[in-house]
Parts: sequence; C-alpha cells; structure tokens
Amino acid sequence: MAENITVPYVPFDQFHWSISYTGPLPWNQTVWSLIAVFTALPLWMTVELTVWVFYLFRRWSGLYFWSVLITTWGVTLHAIGFVLKVCVPRCNYILSMVIAELGWIGMVTGFAMVMYSRLNLIGFVMRNRYILRLALAMIIVDGIVFHTSTITIFAIGLANPSARYLSYMNAIERVQIVIFTVQEIILSVIYIYGTFKMAQDSFNNRIRSTINYLIIIQIGAISLDVLITALDFLDYYILKSFIHSFVYALKLQLEFVILNEFREVVSRLAPQLNDVDLNQGEFRIVNSNVASDTIK
Repeated sequence: MAENITVPYVPFDQFHWSISYTGPLPWNQTVWSLIAVFTALPLWMTVELTVWVFYLFRRWSGLYFWSVLITTWGVTLHAIGFVLKVCVPRCNYILSMVIAELGWIGMVTGFAMVMYSRLNLIGFVMRNRYILRLALAMIIVDGIVFHTSTITIFAIGLANPSARYLSYMNAIERVQIVIFTVQEIILSVIYIYGTFKMAQDSFNNRIRSTINYLIIIQIGAISLDVLITALDFLDYYILKSFIHSFVYALKLQLEFVILNEFREVVSRLAPQLNDVDLNQGEFRIVNSNVASDTIK
C-alpha cells in the first residue's frame, strides 16, 4: 500500500532556495506554480525543437545536427531529473542525479558545440583557423574538468550530507557556472566580432540591419547566462536549476532564428567571400547561394 507523505507549508518569503536544502520541497502554491511552469515549458519546447530539427535538416548527421539534438534532449533530462530530485519524495537520489547530470552535460556542453559549429559560417574565423581549434580545445577541457569535478563532488555530498561537503558543493557549483558562462560569452564575442566585421565590409543596408539584429539576439542570449549566474550567487540554487532548462531551450529557439538569418546574410555576401574556404563542417557556399548539406 502506498505511503502518504506530507510536507509542511512555508511562506514564500521564508522559502529555502539554497543548495543546502535536502529532501522534498515544502508546499507553497507560488513556488510550486513556478516549478510547474519552468518544467513544462522546456518539455514542450523540446518536442517543438525536435520536430524543427528533423524537418529542417536534410541530412540527419554532422556535428551541428547532433549538437542541436543532444542539447534539445539534454534540456528535458535536466528538467525531469531535477523534478525527481526535489519534488518526488522517496525517489532514489542516484536515479534522479544520473538523469539530471546527464541532461546538464548534454545541455551545457551540447550548446557550446552548437555555438562552435555556427562559427564555421564566419568569414573572419575561417580565415583564422586557429580560433576554431582554440575554441574546440576550450570546450573539451572545460567539459572534462568541470563536469567531472562537479558531478563527483555532488555525488559524494549527497551520499554523505555534512557541512564539510556542503561547502565543497557550494564552491564547485559557483566555479563551474562562472566557467561555463565565460565559455559561452567567449564564443558569443567571437561570433559578434565576426558578424560586426561582415557588417562593416558590406555596403548593403539590408545586410547591415540583419547583422545588427543578429548581434542583438546574441547579446540577449548572453544576458540569460548572466541571469542564471546571478541567481546562483544570490543563493537561489533551486530556482536557478528549474529556470536553467528553460533558458537553454529558449537559447536553442533563438539559435534557429540566428541560423536562418545568418544563412541569408552569408548568401548575399558570398561574392565578397571568394577568398574564404567555407566548404567546412555543415555548410557550403556555391555560386553565391548557401547550399547546406544539412539544412533544407
């Protein structure tokens, strides 16, 4: 027979959001409504993004395709894992942690690979191939070092709750979120600088306005990263964790906007880019038109 489990009511202004909280969350209608919203949204957006991916991509292969798909489903795994961890009493913490952490890896490093793949469309980057190599090395090193250390410390801390391990968990949580935020900002700055150079080189007003629009979208994505980091440092760990999945799902949707606009820009700028080898990765320029091996 199922065991009934009750949780106490806690007013919103007294709710405990920090990483030190263990066990099922107490009841508060506002808090649980926020949890429901920021869990349901990324789940629905995952379905939508998956349909987009399989509809828009001609060839279901390549780095860009798999990066987008892994990030998309990483969002869902992270959201489900965290709900199991803090909202489902008696849920096995190993199961919830494995689901959440696998989702976190796919979501964070997967999105970094999405951004890396997109750099193949930037003429400035293609003329300086070492930038791509350094960007890829940064993503790999950050992923290995900070995913591994964070998961290890959290696993030990959850298995042996104590003030000692809690301090380690707090420290690594803030270090990793700063590192991954800085990583995405670096990739964004490379993209913004490259597109800005393209705007400077173009005399077409429509192209310039489109590139400015792309830069604004990228700055908006950076703002979302800063918001997540701020919540973590303000000790709103639980709220940050639920919003985290939604933020990455939103950034993926913005990615499709960026890609569609940027393909048009590259197509119009193709005559100016004849000295640049753009037959790399997922995209090719042929006869002043963007011909993608992957995108319809």
